[in-house]
Amino acid sequence: MNRRNAIKAAATAAAGLATGTPPILGAIVDQSANHTTNLSGQPVPEILLRGGQIINADSSRFADIRILGERITEIGPNLVAGPGTRVVDTTGHLVMPGGIDPHTHLQGSFIDDLTSGTSAAVAGGVTTVGTFAYSQGEENAIEAMDRWLAEVPKKAIGDVFFHASSWPPTPEFADMLPELAARGQPSHKIFMTRSDYGERRREVIQVLEAARDAGVVTLMHCEDSAILDTTLAHLQAQGRTSLAYYAESRPELAEIIATQDAVALCAHTHAPMHLVHLSSSKTLDAARNPSLGPLPLTIETRPLYLYFTEEWLRGQDGPLYIGQPPLRTAKDVEVMWQGLGDGRIDILATDHAPWTRAQKMDPVLNVGRLRPGVSDLRFVRPVLFSEGVRKGRISAERYVEVTSTAAAKAFGLYPERGVVREGSLADIMILDPDLTHTVDAADDPSNSDYTPFQGWALTGWPVMTIRRGEIVYENGQVKGEVGSGRPAIRQQWTS
Repeated sequence: MNRRNAIKAAATAAAGLATGTPPILGAIVDQSANHTTNLSGQPVPEILLRGGQIINADSSRFADIRILGERITEIGPNLVAGPGTRVVDTTGHLVMPGGIDPHTHLQGSFIDDLTSGTSAAVAGGVTTVGTFAYSQGEENAIEAMDRWLAEVPKKAIGDVFFHASSWPPTPEFADMLPELAARGQPSHKIFMTRSDYGERRREVIQVLEAARDAGVVTLMHCEDSAILDTTLAHLQAQGRTSLAYYAESRPELAEIIATQDAVALCAHTHAPMHLVHLSSSKTLDAARNPSLGPLPLTIETRPLYLYFTEEWLRGQDGPLYIGQPPLRTAKDVEVMWQGLGDGRIDILATDHAPWTRAQKMDPVLNVGRLRPGVSDLRFVRPVLFSEGVRKGRISAERYVEVTSTAAAKAFGLYPERGVVREGSLADIMILDPDLTHTVDAADDPSNSDYTPFQGWALTGWPVMTIRRGEIVYENGQVKGEVGSGRPAIRQQWTS
């Protein structure tokens, strides 16, 4: 057993959680009866997807797909259904890897939990989500991670992985990184918005070096705390504190400087790094600095920065569109699309942070008291297909790359996930490219009662979502059982 597989095995044992095994390991094939049973003698469910166009990040072809248990066991033309097989006619449909959204918030003060959040995910063709293992009370990062991992098989419908919370970046936290990796959760997040970030720079570097050595990815929220604090104090002194001044309170300069800082730290330490929710052209230029050479760096943007501009913040419903960083200019939106298409941006992630409409519109909120974030996990893939693929901004293959495959590779899930191929987990979205439907928050399993896409007529919707061989969404209904989700055990970063 190589070191990577040993770590995965240790993670399973440590957490006491099943990760799903290939049929050859967990099933007995009775060729004379032409069916498959598990070790308890129960039939293993078989699904045959027939006639669809398989879209991967690097290829497209028409073929049938056989799913046995949790895995794809055969891909080819004219596959024959066995006894008891469910045959799904996918003619005229696109068969794609299940979506992977590495950046969601399904806990804490937000109104979605693992049940409602992963329900929204599978309804939108997303089979795996990443969220945060925040600590409670005196918990350390390991204790918090264990608690969250144990919640998944109780509450989730989709599969879930976690990023550790790494503030303060103490030597004790750095020492925990190998153990987090051994649990199959090799990632953590640093908020550069912390008021004490600057004075803890030495500790940040030490944590980055420890993360590099442990094969752990560091997520970075890039906004400079000193600029944010200074700008906020200036606005408050002038009495300009309403949410109408929100964009002004978080200037682009804060994002640019923090991004330059983060990328320089990546170059200095060679620690694998993921920059979350980049919002502007100049920030993207700072992140993709050619003078630093190749870096172990991936970049995400979010739907807000592809479809909305700062003018939306000035409207009557402006608070509904508040995220961090703020919305930018039309030029920035154009460049975000360009970056998504040409590869400078690797991943589209939602940063799903759901509130109710009343919470977002609360009159007590101001530039110093915020509820940032929106609910868009249900709609991220339909909106991108309609606005991106159908309008010729990106190809169907690139769509798969930015909503699934790139995240699988960046966060240690590939090739188990993020690709439709023999041997991989059967995480699949079946999309009708011609189905037109108008977005309505009432259709969203999220506990949020609004979406920024309300009333948008979109063409191209998921009609079926399969998670590890089980149909969890079909014809507008979430069918997966609460607690059927599992922790997504991940590999360490390798260069």
